[in-house]
Amino acid sequence: MQHQLKKLLKQYFGYDQFRPTQEDVINRTLSGKDSLVIMPTGGGKSLCYQLPALAKEGTALVISPLIALMEDQVQALLANGVSAAALNSNTTANEIRAIEHELSNQTLKLLYVSPERALQSNFISFINQQKISLVAIDEAHCVSIWGNDFRPEYMHLPALMKYFDDTPFIALTATADKATQREIMEKLKLRDAELFLSSFERKNLTTTVLPANKRIDYITDYVKSRKDECGIIYCLSRKSTEKVAQALIKEGIDAAYYHADISASERQQIQKSFQQDDIKVICATIAFGMGIDKSNIRYVIHHNLPKNLESYYQEIGRAGRDGLPSECILFFSYGDGQILQKFIEESQAEEVFKNVQRAKLSRMLEFGSATSCRTNFILSYFGEHRTENCGHCDNCLHPPRSFDGTVIAQKALSAVVRMKQQVGTNMLVDVLRGSNRKDIQELGYNQIKTFGAGSDISRDTWLSFISQLINQGFLELDFTDGNKLKVTEIGKMVLFNGHKVKLSQVQLFTGKSAPKKSKKMMFEEGLIGSLRKLRKEIADAEGVPAYVVFNDQTLQEMAAEKPLYLSQMAQISGIGKHKLNKYGEIFIKKIQEETLGGSTPKNIKGKTYLETLKLIQAGKSVSEISILRKLNEITIYSHIAYLFEKEEISNIEIYIEKGKCIEIGKAWEDLNKTDNLKVLFDHFKRKYEYYQLRLGVSWWKKEMGE
Repeated sequence: MQHQLKKLLKQYFGYDQFRPTQEDVINRTLSGKDSLVIMPTGGGKSLCYQLPALAKEGTALVISPLIALMEDQVQALLANGVSAAALNSNTTANEIRAIEHELSNQTLKLLYVSPERALQSNFISFINQQKISLVAIDEAHCVSIWGNDFRPEYMHLPALMKYFDDTPFIALTATADKATQREIMEKLKLRDAELFLSSFERKNLTTTVLPANKRIDYITDYVKSRKDECGIIYCLSRKSTEKVAQALIKEGIDAAYYHADISASERQQIQKSFQQDDIKVICATIAFGMGIDKSNIRYVIHHNLPKNLESYYQEIGRAGRDGLPSECILFFSYGDGQILQKFIEESQAEEVFKNVQRAKLSRMLEFGSATSCRTNFILSYFGEHRTENCGHCDNCLHPPRSFDGTVIAQKALSAVVRMKQQVGTNMLVDVLRGSNRKDIQELGYNQIKTFGAGSDISRDTWLSFISQLINQGFLELDFTDGNKLKVTEIGKMVLFNGHKVKLSQVQLFTGKSAPKKSKKMMFEEGLIGSLRKLRKEIADAEGVPAYVVFNDQTLQEMAAEKPLYLSQMAQISGIGKHKLNKYGEIFIKKIQEETLGGSTPKNIKGKTYLETLKLIQAGKSVSEISILRKLNEITIYSHIAYLFEKEEISNIEIYIEKGKCIEIGKAWEDLNKTDNLKVLFDHFKRKYEYYQLRLGVSWWKKEMGE
């Protein structure tokens, strides 16, 4: 069975090895037992039920709440040669009949269905007559009030179990803390389910938190430097999505905004354009992206603070799903926290739910102001604990350096006291810097002793210092009094008892300096661009997102390995048999064209054979090729043998007679298939030249199917 699973993995998905945990989950499902799978976005959750569906008889029933995600996954499966379909509110009557026909004939391997449809009596009645191989419940956190996206209809899914007593159930999600994990088990009534908990760490994501001031300027510069890359910018308000999108469009960037006030048809068109890479950047409220399986999102930017760590983790999870390096940037502001706090207080939810949301927001604020490893902060939140740093968050890459900030703290705390604790952060900074604001003069704040006491410190740096004082508990924001700053008891100890304060130096994030590119790197970048363009043309013609053809990781591996023949292309990760047959020749032709270009580095593996092949195809003889390429004829014959083995040349009997090939081949067999041509040369007592021996062995191997 293990050999069969590896074969299916390669045939349909183009991978040689399983990712951590996948094989264990698959084996448990094949043994007929239930599982709960907690695996990060991009970790390969879908394969945990897709591969057993291929290995078992019948159809796998996959329950998913997101129509767009269903359709994305169905497209991806069809592109891999897997029979799949989706049944939801968008499905037409004709499509339903076609699905029912496939189910009855047992030719459909996976059926995606919404929870509402799965619970309809007529659907249950029909599906109960079919051979169901397994039931997968995706986004399983939706069943929990502790989860990020509670959906009441998920509570009724256990009703399906009585119809599928002997069918394994597998619940899957990317975001579930311990409380949510317990509730998934209980509410879905999984039977003696084993918990498979993968690490929540996404090693290909670099996380950075920046102060929220001047964020639009930063975002514009950042996106301009990545014009060819796709990204999502999440905003708290609909107005913000429009403001950010318009700033990007003004700079010539293919951007759009997305929020609930836009018509459903327009939202659908924007999402489709983004999936097909016609729009590179989406500025959106959190409603966007829930159902997107787009693999080539290179960055996710949070213009505002998310409401909790589950939301944040889920949203950054849309970056780098293909495993390639991607960036996540969060602009941190206590003002955003105050807005989110207000949303909680004004909601009509029950108090128990409000308390959960308050606690989660508090943890989000702690994350934004953390000075230690941010990845470990997230891991700890989800119940995964470790001490070593991650090496891919801002605090690990640029560790904050601390210093004695007692005097700075005393200036800020003193100013707050002298202004009767009736000011917010912005007013405090302006007073400390000696601003000439009219209201400062009207309120008499320009007369206090600490007015202008911090004029030597920039505004951005002061904002960071005040955030640190809040984080350390010397100051607090009073949400009940207009978000005004108050000095705490330990803050008073700094003012009156000489308590010391450590502050971290403010480091401006400037990004990584671009290394000098070699000729090889420049060629590969150009090749990736050409392959992306070709991929886009194919995707547009087929009406599917570009990543359904090949994801970015596969294109990057193509550019790095430069496969010039089908046998080489078959070794590229992510290319299964169906895609190799469908797209292999097209992409090989493009790589061959680029490889023979004038700017190609000389040391590309296989280039020399390709140059010989082009001259053969042009009708040149061996002696002519030898002169044109300034290589001896023996080398050219060696190229011919290689090209024959790679099936680029269909016949070599024009270079050596068939009878000689048979004689050489039999001798090669008798000599234990030696790789040393000198052994053959001596065996024939110099009857054949080395090039003839090489051609003869190649002919024999192909005839014998070796």
